Amino acid sequence: MALWIADSEQNLTCDAQKLCRGAQCLTICGDSVICAAQDGAHAYAAGGREICAYPLPPGVCRLCALPGALYALSSEADSVSVMCPHTGRLRLCARAGCYPRDMELSPCGRFLLIAGGASGEALVYSAQELTLLKRYPLPGVVCAAAFGTREMYALCAVEEGDVAAQLLRISSRGVTGEIFHARALPGALRTLPDGTLLCGILGETMRLRPDGRVLQRYLGGLAQSIRVLKSCALIADPVDGSVQRVLFGIGKSAESIAHGASPSDALVF
Repeated sequence: MALWIADSEQNLTCDAQKLCRGAQCLTICGDSVICAAQDGAHAYAAGGREICAYPLPPGVCRLCALPGALYALSSEADSVSVMCPHTGRLRLCARAGCYPRDMELSPCGRFLLIAGGASGEALVYSAQELTLLKRYPLPGVVCAAAFGTREMYALCAVEEGDVAAQLLRISSRGVTGEIFHARALPGALRTLPDGTLLCGILGETMRLRPDGRVLQRYLGGLAQSIRVLKSCALIADPVDGSVQRVLFGIGKSAESIAHGASPSDALVF
C-alpha cells in the first residue's frame, strides 16, 4: 500500500515518486488511481505506472468513482460529469450549483451529494442517471457536504461581518438544524464510521458528535480534503503544507506524515 499525495503546486507523488504536475484531486477506480491534474486526467496502476490519460472538464475540484464510472465535479463549468474511467468518454453531464465545491457518493452507491457552492444549496442526484432528486436551500456558500448514517451534513460559509463557518444537519425531509458555529473559514467535512464528524475550519480540524459536542481538536491550517480509510483519516492541508493522519480512537493526536508546497488530496492504494 502506497501513500498518494496530490499537490497543486508540485507533483502527484506515490511514496515520494514524482508523477504528473499540478495534481488537484484523486480517486480510486477499480485497480487504478485517477488524478485530476492541470492537463487532464491521469490513471495509474499500483506502484505509479501510468495507464492512460485523457481530457477533463475545466476546473475539476473533486473526483469519485463507481465500477466503470468516473464522476468529475467542475467548479469552473458548474457541472458534474460521468465519464468512462478508461477512455474519458463523456456519458452524462448535469448542472451543479454555482462554483460547486465538494462531492461524495453515498455508501450504497445510489446517490451523489454535491455542495453547490455560491448557489447556496446541497444537491442530491441519482448516481446512475445523474438526475437531480433533491435540492436543499442552505445559508451562505456551501463549501462541503457529507452523508451521515440517516441524514446529511453541510458546512457553509456565512457572512457575519467576517466569514463564519456553520455546520448543519439535513434530515431526509429537508429540515435543517445547526450543529456548530465558529468565526472561521470553513474547510473539508467527512463522516467517520462511528457516526462522528471531522470538520475543518481555519486553524484546526475538529471531531464532533452529531449533537455538536466537540470531542477532539487537531491543530493545522485549513483542511481541503479528508479521506476516510479503514482505521484512520487523512487530512490534506494546503495552508500549512502537510498531510496528517488521524486515528479513529478518541484521545489520539494527529500525526504529520508528509509535507509539501500545497497538498490538496491524499489516499492510500
